[in-house]
Amino acid sequence: MIDVITYKKIVDSVNFIDTSRPVKMCFTDSIDPVSRNAMAKINTKIKGRKLVGVMFCNPHSKYCQNEILNHLNYFHHRSGENINFFCCGYGADWPDDKFPDQVVVTTVDGAEWSYSDQSLVSIISEFERKTEWRYSGENELLLLDVGPGSNDNIKINNAIVCNLEKMQKDSAFTSVRAFFEKIIRYTNDNNDPSAWGYSDSQGLNIAKEWLKDAVLGLLPKTLASTYKATENYAIKKI
Repeated sequence: MIDVITYKKIVDSVNFIDTSRPVKMCFTDSIDPVSRNAMAKINTKIKGRKLVGVMFCNPHSKYCQNEILNHLNYFHHRSGENINFFCCGYGADWPDDKFPDQVVVTTVDGAEWSYSDQSLVSIISEFERKTEWRYSGENELLLLDVGPGSNDNIKINNAIVCNLEKMQKDSAFTSVRAFFEKIIRYTNDNNDPSAWGYSDSQGLNIAKEWLKDAVLGLLPKTLASTYKATENYAIKKI
């Protein structure tokens, strides 16, 4: 498992992935043996493009504690070989002086995981600078269709933001576990870009809509129709 403490670590991790191969759910930092071992396992199947999730979840909120933090170990083992989830602001094996505000918040795969507001805020700022996304302050998941980029940036082909708190209030899912399970099953069943529901030959507009449509397809039909009719705050392209 790999932790994410800076935007650059996400860039390095995504660009490290040989996009001709599948990937394990990861949370990134490349400085420790655990990270290096995890990076060595990123040897899998998809050509040219990859679906990744970037989570912004503050453990000081009850929602994060109940819906996400207590289940990180499960998500790690359940995610399979076809999607990476980067959990921003979290990491393992940090030295005592890594961040002045760091605190141990959970255990994943037998290792203590720490969290830092300073780290999370720096990643939020970088994503806001490089995309149209603006952080709501709540627990959010960015789903990104990415390809190999530059040394300083990720090549994002499509991107949507899912406000997990609002989606649950709207009864889009009963729990984050249930929603992630659907995403994991979707990626396991569609582990080749040609099966992701998009095709460049279908036209630019369809290609741009595939990711949002794919996520809407995981939700109750009535709510999915409502979300699709408007650029809803809960699920929208960025």
